Amino acid sequence: MKATLLVLLLSAVAGMLTCDHQHSEQEAGPGCPLGKRLAFDRNTTLEESKRLNNEYFDCPNPEPGAPCFYYGHVFYPFFVIEDTVVGESDRFHDSYTFKVVGGGRTRESVRNYSQEEILKFNSLRDSESYQQTLVWTFDDVPDSFPLTKEGFIVMRGASNRVRWLCQRNSPCGDLTPVNHLDPEFYFVVEVSNMETAGSPFCEYTVRFELHVHGFPLDPVRALFFHQMTMTFVQTILICYIGHCWRLKRKTVYTKTRDGLDEQEGHEQFNAGDVGVKVGCTLRSCFLQLYHIIYSIVQNPVLDHVILLVVLLDTSTLMAHTFQSVTVTTSWCLSAVNSCLLVFYVLEALFKILIQGRTYFRNPWNDLDFFIVLMSLLDFVLSLVQSGGGFSSRQASTLFRVLKTLKGARVFRALRLLKAIRFFKGLQAILLTCLQSFRSMSSILVLMFLFLFIFAVVFREMFNESDPEHFGSIFRTIFTLFQILTLDDWSLIYMTSRDNGAPHIIYFMSLYILVELFTFLNLFIAVLVDNFQLSICKKRHHKSQKSPDVKEGEAQSTKKAVEEPSVTGSKNSL
Repeated sequence: MKATLLVLLLSAVAGMLTCDHQHSEQEAGPGCPLGKRLAFDRNTTLEESKRLNNEYFDCPNPEPGAPCFYYGHVFYPFFVIEDTVVGESDRFHDSYTFKVVGGGRTRESVRNYSQEEILKFNSLRDSESYQQTLVWTFDDVPDSFPLTKEGFIVMRGASNRVRWLCQRNSPCGDLTPVNHLDPEFYFVVEVSNMETAGSPFCEYTVRFELHVHGFPLDPVRALFFHQMTMTFVQTILICYIGHCWRLKRKTVYTKTRDGLDEQEGHEQFNAGDVGVKVGCTLRSCFLQLYHIIYSIVQNPVLDHVILLVVLLDTSTLMAHTFQSVTVTTSWCLSAVNSCLLVFYVLEALFKILIQGRTYFRNPWNDLDFFIVLMSLLDFVLSLVQSGGGFSSRQASTLFRVLKTLKGARVFRALRLLKAIRFFKGLQAILLTCLQSFRSMSSILVLMFLFLFIFAVVFREMFNESDPEHFGSIFRTIFTLFQILTLDDWSLIYMTSRDNGAPHIIYFMSLYILVELFTFLNLFIAVLVDNFQLSICKKRHHKSQKSPDVKEGEAQSTKKAVEEPSVTGSKNSL
């Protein structure tokens, strides 16, 4: 008995010493039981965050004592009441305030914020219409939530799902990567129930560190990359336009110099023609600029540049599918995508300027314009969201729209189809396949009609012998489609045979004969026929074009022969 009391006394002393040692991180106010304190449940938080986000990305450089979380994931914190005497813990269910009271880019640079900074980053006291802090917000913004006297949000239960926001005026806003890794930040979070009405007789406070990594590219900085890329492209275009203009002016001056020398002294200066001459000069400048842009659009070099941009964009899109790349270099890849978007926008603008309404008559241009428009809309909404200043409903609606647009980013993979227009052989094959689908419509109707007929027959005759494959009409259709691909059809046959229906082999043989060897071969026949028609059309087009080419070559040869004689006669005169 004495030994037991001695052990309990030593445990209580050790708990008190531990509480005194960690007084800066865990505090228990007056009215709380001796030896009890509020603690951050790290393991449960990691497990629930992983379950809620369906994935978990660990930090590239983890730090001991600071649990790691990904910026784009929902943070779901859990807290417990620890009893240091008994060694037990219970879940903390009371209301509390969640405040970011410190932070830094590195573990060594972490500092505690002043009271003014804590109010600025976490309080909503001075903001009547803005219901989100500068650093974080709710995952699902509720219609209303209680606030303390100082404007801190009171959280409890299911409302404690935090999503990091990090606007530009916050300490974690507009972070840049270190080396090639994505930006990261260390938060010092304080959780307390001192100002809430949940536990008026026992006040708990706990401070803990969080290591958040994978910060995205700030939209304003993305706009800076847009401007830098646009400036670079504009510099190249201005140099090219100036070069073309100088060559054109030199050519015009050479052609008109002799005529101007002959007319010199015979024309009188008329002041009334100054306005007309200025207007003609401006019109001539615009026409020359239009011709220069037209030459840029028709130049094969532009196609090669766009092809290179498409391949680079596809490479970055593929890199985003790897978890290691997403965690470490997502910021840099987003910066590259921001620069590449400028090339797509300029290409669309130049083509619309030159082609006008005919630009939208090409399906490839329509697809291009749709992808560019979705990318621009996504960028503009992200830029607007980064500025803040939204109510809870507006912020929730804007966040849903952004999630929808991020889902539409998969259409960027269709940009790879732009590369087909640079390869005539692939373009001919794709167009032939698209034209073949029109002829295949009747075959598809017959194929699905027979598929449904066989599904009804198999369902009625073999639902008892093999209910797993023929238990319902939908299972039967799926099974027949599987048999059409000849995938494990023998296993389906043996299952029915072992259950007393060996005659299924006759029906399966008839189905395979009709669907596979008849209708699928018709598909191949239609494709081969359309390929032959396209080849014949090309040959016919070349045969019609060759006489014109020969006639043009004969005329050019005739001119080349006549020009020396004409120049010789001029020289003799």
